[in-house]
Amino acid sequence: MPAPRTYSRTEFTALRARVKGLSIATIARAYFDSEATEPPLDVERLLRTMRDDLVALALREGSSVLVSQLQASIAKHGEARLTPVTLQLIEEAADQWAAAQPAAEHSLARWFRPLIAERLVGEGLRTIGELVAFIERRGGSWWRSVPRIGVGRARVLVAWLRRHASTIGHTVDADVTLADPLAPPATSATFTVTTGAAHLAPLERLAVPAALSGARGADRSPGFAYVRAAHDLDAVRL
Repeated sequence: MPAPRTYSRTEFTALRARVKGLSIATIARAYFDSEATEPPLDVERLLRTMRDDLVALALREGSSVLVSQLQASIAKHGEARLTPVTLQLIEEAADQWAAAQPAAEHSLARWFRPLIAERLVGEGLRTIGELVAFIERRGGSWWRSVPRIGVGRARVLVAWLRRHASTIGHTVDADVTLADPLAPPATSATFTVTTGAAHLAPLERLAVPAALSGARGADRSPGFAYVRAAHDLDAVRL
């Protein structure tokens, strides 16, 4: 037997909705961006194939209770008609042999709902790996340029990417936080030289050599300071 295809949580949720009687049009609109794939995704065919794959695996590797329920359905209807109960049993078993894990090359549309995937695709991002690289490049304020991706959704996305870092193959660095990049740092800044960057760095990652920090600049007032800034970077944040 060939290795079975694995399915994402979104696809399991869509199949559950189909078993409960939702129409294909409603499921496609709620869980898939069919235009994001080439050729466009046939949702009905995907769910039918998924059902057949899971039933075949369940008959071969599922518990005796699950197998007997599926066999009874096949004997009665000529095919396995899933119910919410049998699908739940399949899902519990599928965590071991059919649940997919995110990978860098997977499309965003496979894992995120259309509203989220659409906004990210609008920024030229199509895969999970491209999203990780985008966040790394932009830093903690990466979400500000993406319409309808506010701080709440950004926090959930970053947490999800970190949770699946082992299968994606790369994680979002620890210094990418959703704190305001203009806020003064908790500790005093350490100035080091950063060279060789091919693009602009996010402000929270800015490093300046001590000689150019402005800490001993001519515009500093030792007697009375209008701005409580130790150096130019502090002044920008303030």
